[in-house]
Parts: sequence; C-alpha cells; structure tokens
Amino acid sequence: MKRLWTCLLTLVTLLALTPAARADVLWEPDNNFYEKHADECTYIGRSYYANGPDGFVTLWDAPGGSMVAAQYENGFTLPVYWQYRDWGCVTVWGDEGDVSGWVPMSELYLIYDYISFEEEYGQYFTDYNGEFAEYDGQTWDGVQVYDYPIQAYEYPFDCRGVYETIEQTPEVLDALRGTPDTPSCISKVYRQRNGTVWGFVSYLYGHRNFWFDLTNPSGDGVMLCMTQGTAEDLIDSGELTAPQTPVMPSVSRVPYFLVGSVAAVTLGLLGWFYGRKRRGK
Repeated sequence: MKRLWTCLLTLVTLLALTPAARADVLWEPDNNFYEKHADECTYIGRSYYANGPDGFVTLWDAPGGSMVAAQYENGFTLPVYWQYRDWGCVTVWGDEGDVSGWVPMSELYLIYDYISFEEEYGQYFTDYNGEFAEYDGQTWDGVQVYDYPIQAYEYPFDCRGVYETIEQTPEVLDALRGTPDTPSCISKVYRQRNGTVWGFVSYLYGHRNFWFDLTNPSGDGVMLCMTQGTAEDLIDSGELTAPQTPVMPSVSRVPYFLVGSVAAVTLGLLGWFYGRKRRGK
C-alpha cells in the first residue's frame, strides 16, 4: 500500500509540472503527399474562390498527380491550409466528411480577409492603449447587453455582414478589457473617419483574427463599405472566369483503366485455370 501511494503522489506531481496541452493546433489533412512532405509545406490558412481557366478546378491527390480527389465550379469557396511550391492543399468539409486535394495556386482567387486589410491599411493601425478598458457592458442607450453578442467582422470595412458573434460573458469582457493580472487580448486599433474605433483580436476563447467596434460592440456600427463582393459579383465583373460543369481529365482515367485491365486479366486467368482443371478431371 505504501508503494501504491508513493506511485500516485509521483504521478500527481508529474502532472502538475506538465504544461497544459494546447487545444488549438493547425489543421493537417489526411493526404499521403502532405504526410511525406509536411516539412516542405508552408501554412496558409486563407480562403480562395475557385477560378480555373476552364470554368472549374480539379483537386488532385498530389501536386501533378493523376488521381482526382474532387472538382468544383468557379466561384466555390476553397480553404487553402498548406502550400507546396506553387500548389495549394485544399480541404473541403461536407456531410460525408472532409475531402483534401491539391490545386495550382494560379487557379485560385484570394478572398479579401483580415490579412488583406492589414496589407492595405496597416500603416494606420495603432497599438491598443486601453480604448476598451472602461466599457461597462452597456450599449449606447444604457441597456445591459450581456444577452447581446459582440458583432465580430473579418475586417472593419466588410459590409458583407457579421463574421461571427461572441457572447458577452464576464470572462469574455475581462479578456477584452484586461485585468490587473492579464493584459487585454486586443492588440491593434483602427480609427475610421466617422469616429468609429475598431479593435483587432487574434485569439479569444476559440475565436480567431477578428475586428469589432469598440464604441458599440453589440451593434452593427456605421461603416464606410469596402467589400470585395460576392463570387457572383466577381463573375459578373469578369474578375472570375464564368463557371462551367466540371469535366473529368483524361489523365485521371489511366489509373482506373489499369486497375480494370488487371482485374479483367486476373478474372480471365482464373477462368482459364479452373476450366482447364475441370477438363482435366
């Protein structure tokens, strides 16, 4: 019994010294090529519109591969998580799980996002300096808003609508305002000409890379619209090639032809062998 208690105490001590595992990890696809070349891939984590020259894009099992993973018409949103040279690894989720494949980056059209906004307006950002520290959980009309979520946007001028909503719990507000022991998770501030002040948060309880209105976090705010437009808008303007029904590439039929040929030959040999055996009897 003494030995058992000693082992238990040792285990508890080791667990206490072990740092907490990070729950948020980078998505890695179930793809043979990626598994073999992961060290040569660069993380992207951005979304693109399909924009193939023939009106659709084809996802391959590997860069320059011959097996088709999936096909999508132009205008379809494709999340690119990793890049290998000039190929992007796309993962699309559906009712039957996820599908991963590789497509040339030249056949993708970048969707304007928070990184694009920083590249264009980053020179006007300032470091956060307590602009949200006095927020008391009330809207402009004095109503308590713990039941009203924070309206988060991909970027301040994004008039496409709310990116996601975040519940205004005391824990969330403490993380945004900061406490005597923990600084605010707001890192950058951007001021519009109309007086609206925006704050950028890279991470907050599972929510990543978003902007919200520091002056009225639960409202829609007044924005000077600067949106890229929907895929339909880009197709109408000629920015995206018009979508077409995907056609299976001829090179992708070769592996299936070979497999079919091998199966046919195997069945033929089995038939010949058993036929000869029966004749022998």
